[in-house]
Amino acid sequence: MVRILSYLNNQELVDGIHAAIPNAEIIFIDPNKPLEENLEADCLLCVASFLDGVDQVIAATNGLKWIHVFGTGIDGFPIEALGDIILTSARGASAVQVAEWAFTCILAARKNLPENWISAPSPFWSIADNIGAVQGQTLSIFGFGSIGKELAKRALAFDMKVLTMTRQSSVFVDRVETTDSLEVLFAKADHLVLAAPATTETDNIVNTKTLSYLKQDAHLVNIARGSLVDENDLKLALDSGKLARASLDAVQTEPLPADHWIYENEKVFLSPHLAWCDMRVIDTISTSFLENLVLFAKQVPLNNVVDKKAGY
Repeated sequence: MVRILSYLNNQELVDGIHAAIPNAEIIFIDPNKPLEENLEADCLLCVASFLDGVDQVIAATNGLKWIHVFGTGIDGFPIEALGDIILTSARGASAVQVAEWAFTCILAARKNLPENWISAPSPFWSIADNIGAVQGQTLSIFGFGSIGKELAKRALAFDMKVLTMTRQSSVFVDRVETTDSLEVLFAKADHLVLAAPATTETDNIVNTKTLSYLKQDAHLVNIARGSLVDENDLKLALDSGKLARASLDAVQTEPLPADHWIYENEKVFLSPHLAWCDMRVIDTISTSFLENLVLFAKQVPLNNVVDKKAGY
């Protein structure tokens, strides 16, 4: 029998758990109520969008061996509270959707959309000097996990040059070039896509110094986390003409306050953290947990185990 503490009280998920492990016991946690005393469980299922108090649940629960985050990212999770407990997530569940969104932003920038849509007669027909092809342009990808690899496939299909920077000696993707220099990665970019996890190493990786590496006509795309970008430095780069365009699906404060400068800046194209959106992703996230639950019951290695030292 596997005993599961769960923040999620969803009947479809409960049915899936019992289909996978018929004798599993599920104890639901209500975050608005005090924790029960003498909690015992093998597994804790928590939610990526609500991690407040998880460290207290971990401390109050005896026998925890495995924690699964129901989501693709673990930023905000108190890794220091884990000890020997294994942590997993649904990493990669929305990789295709997010990669498609990022590439949509790239095409929109190159075709100068939505600016080139018209709703009235225009003095210019069949000619524009602000449109080009992505063919031959360089896409630099900062963070070459599942999203970065899916994005590279799409860019290569459009005959773009793809450059990335990884901790590994090779990314084993045909036609993808690598560099060990952040400056080179940024300097060669026509489009720079941020697809790295939020860690102490990536915090404000886009700042005045690194923005100075970019070409003036470069395009920044952030489909990762808002913490990767120093927004004050980004504003200065855009306002001074040192950066041509920014497409942001993630910002530091979400929802973004109504008076924030990003809403008013003509060079910023903002979406409300919906690059991942596709209801099939929820099914994939659920499946990721259920598959790991079966592996856990069999006492074999789990999928998508978080590297506690690296933070993802």
